[in-house]
Amino acid sequence: MLSKYMKPRAIRREGQTIAGRFRGGKLAPIMAAAVRESESGTLTQSVTCELDPIAGRMITPITMEVTAVFVPALAINEVKNPSEDYAGVSEVFREKLLSGAPVFGLENENEITKRLGVEPRSIGGVKKVNEAVRFAHIAAVNHLRQKKYVKASLLNNTAMEVTPAIIGKTVLDRLNAVLDPEDRVNGAVILEGRMNVRNIRRETSDTVTGAGTQWESHDGNVTNQPNSANLHAFPNSSDFPYVRLPDSGLSLSDFYQAERMDELTRQMRKMVDDDPQHGEEMVQRFAHGLSIEGGNQPFVLYQKEVVFGQSLQRAMDGANLDKTQTNTSQTIEYVVPIPQTEFGGIVITFASVKPDETLGSQPHPILSDNWGARNYVADELAVDPVPVTVRELNADCDQADENTVVCYNGNNHLLKQYVNYGFNRHLDTSTVENKTAIWQLEIPLSVTPETVTYPSDISHYPFADQTAEICTYNVTSMLRANTPIIFGPTPVEELAEIETANIFEDQ
Repeated sequence: MLSKYMKPRAIRREGQTIAGRFRGGKLAPIMAAAVRESESGTLTQSVTCELDPIAGRMITPITMEVTAVFVPALAINEVKNPSEDYAGVSEVFREKLLSGAPVFGLENENEITKRLGVEPRSIGGVKKVNEAVRFAHIAAVNHLRQKKYVKASLLNNTAMEVTPAIIGKTVLDRLNAVLDPEDRVNGAVILEGRMNVRNIRRETSDTVTGAGTQWESHDGNVTNQPNSANLHAFPNSSDFPYVRLPDSGLSLSDFYQAERMDELTRQMRKMVDDDPQHGEEMVQRFAHGLSIEGGNQPFVLYQKEVVFGQSLQRAMDGANLDKTQTNTSQTIEYVVPIPQTEFGGIVITFASVKPDETLGSQPHPILSDNWGARNYVADELAVDPVPVTVRELNADCDQADENTVVCYNGNNHLLKQYVNYGFNRHLDTSTVENKTAIWQLEIPLSVTPETVTYPSDISHYPFADQTAEICTYNVTSMLRANTPIIFGPTPVEELAEIETANIFEDQ
């Protein structure tokens, strides 16, 4: 009985076809589809993007990406009320709904709602839209950023502008690397800690190499320090004090525990990667056997990348007759199911046009290194993370930065896959002809909260108008939802003859 009005009673359809333009390197919102309480169904969308013509031949690939994100109402409420306790908890949200006041009110239309194709309602001459649309856009962008890097910088709830696109593959993705290796994996036995030292003394003999020649020790008769032992060292000396730490050794149980710790650490790391927004909280609750609210997490319904075709076409008239240009157009079509949720949500669809993403002049891992005999036995035993320096990723790095550690990956992982394309180093890439043949973005050599997204504005040099929105898109969206909404009977137009002729003789 309680679920009577949660069951579908009718079909609700929502169809839109809109067109627009956006710049390259932007995460452009192109469509919003509302899903009300307890609705479920299918979403069919077709997105066609066409780039402005590029003179000559483009030799680097240009990528089109479409992403559809379902943002639950609980996630929208969290964005709207970031400082409110339990904003993403179902029972608290139910109480808000039962209060009678609108959970999401109206606001003036803005750039985001205009780009999403939301037609406003005129109230007092002012165009109004529901604020949930903008909050859903913010939640979707934040989810995609955290999905790429857990600690990525996030938008606040006042954002009203189109945001930069998210880098497809960071240096960590390309190299299968990490910024800070976890010490509790690969069977590591932790020996760090505070331990009592039984004795401190000076080594006077020469039996220990490098010990004691530049060290002095004093007994407890030092003035004002009757119960102390002091060590003094010369700063320029490489000698070390002869301090011993008694150790009873390691037991087999230590290694069993290390293996179990490795397994648990990997499980908890996967929790954070699967749910970047609440992953760290999930780890804490996992350790105490507690569950977490699951309905406040946005999730990706669909994501796909395609490469624009690079065919050539000739101009047919005018001054450019018989000249060639790159013809770029691509379409992505898909059908995805919409899951049933108690509070509903909004599906935000994004489109992006990205230049070729590349590591800047990555040295060849074999042909830029010494060639000698490889010790395969040592390689098989090498399980510790290996630091990757700037000189291994950028051939044109500054001398002072050559030894700077960028990240860590497995032994010989730089040899697994090497990709490099573009003009060779001998060619002059400063000429107009060569610059118009390549559209590339050099991804940062490290991952920080700010570097998982594109710069705020990237160069559009290959295009004729470098300041214009160079991509024209057309998106068609059809939502078919099974809904519990009760639709009243269809009214019938008044028939005057019934009254005039007194057909029913009721007068």
